[in-house]
Amino acid sequence: FWLITLKVSSPGVERVIRIREELERFKERALYVRYTTTSDEAATPQEGDGVLRLISYDMDLRECIWGIADVKINRQQSGKGRPLSKKQREWRLQTPFESLKLVRLYSEC
Repeated sequence: FWLITLKVSSPGVERVIRIREELERFKERALYVRYTTTSDEAATPQEGDGVLRLISYDMDLRECIWGIADVKINRQQSGKGRPLSKKQREWRLQTPFESLKLVRLYSEC
């Protein structure tokens, strides 16, 4: 009796995005992003994360603007089977490059 386990994955799916050219290359793809934010109320930076899409980045200002990616995990917040709400589609997050802790490709598999 043999037990065989097969793990199927896409090469590069866990790839960490590190350079500007990769930001441009994967701009329209869903990306898992972990970042820190600071606010006037919180003295220490707070961590956040989500499955986002890169809308734009500015190398001179060294910042990115993110939107919510249209993926299953984000649509579930609207309710089963529903598309992203208008509020979700219009939501934006502006982050300096320094606040990005991890950016990698996201796969729904």
